[in-house]
Amino acid sequence: MDFIRRQLLKFELDPTLVEYLSIIIMLLFIAIICVLANLITKKVVIRIITKVVRKTKFQWDNMLLDREVFHKLSHIVPAFIIFYFAFAFPKYQFLIERGAMAYLIIMGLIIINSLLNAGNDIYQTYEISKVKPVKGYIQVVKIIVVTLGIILVIANLMGKSPLLLLSGIGALSAVLMLVFKDSLLGLVAGIQLTSNGYGSSGRLD
Repeated sequence: MDFIRRQLLKFELDPTLVEYLSIIIMLLFIAIICVLANLITKKVVIRIITKVVRKTKFQWDNMLLDREVFHKLSHIVPAFIIFYFAFAFPKYQFLIERGAMAYLIIMGLIIINSLLNAGNDIYQTYEISKVKPVKGYIQVVKIIVVTLGIILVIANLMGKSPLLLLSGIGALSAVLMLVFKDSLLGLVAGIQLTSNGYGSSGRLD
């Protein structure tokens, strides 16, 4: 941004006006780069990946495509750009970096969730899935991932170590157990059915 400021000062503008104009120009520059990067990723890269995936003989990559894993990955590109250019705003660099990192963590959780769903879809293509379903286990993994993600986001925004927040994990676990109560009950029921050999019929005859 210093380069922009020096160029504007050549026009003998008021220093205060130059400061505001340099910020606006830099913001527009970053916004344009983000938009272009997003368009290139979605309109070019994702389309190429889609065509390649559709032509392969494998089914697992189609399921990743159906779950929009690649599409969601494209959302992290603008965040990386914003994080990289945070230095251009020294007064707000810390806040910008934290905000971008929090967004990246949240997108990471969304991507992992899609990957887990795709993994379950792939597993269901095998006959063993009728006898030993893994949906309940995947739900537990999701709970663990979401818990860790929440801790990382909060720690990032607070500027604290995630380990310090683990001291309050007991209270957080209680809240999460209430939120994911149905998933936990479904897991327990699924394990009981599978262990007793009822997974294939789904009945307790």
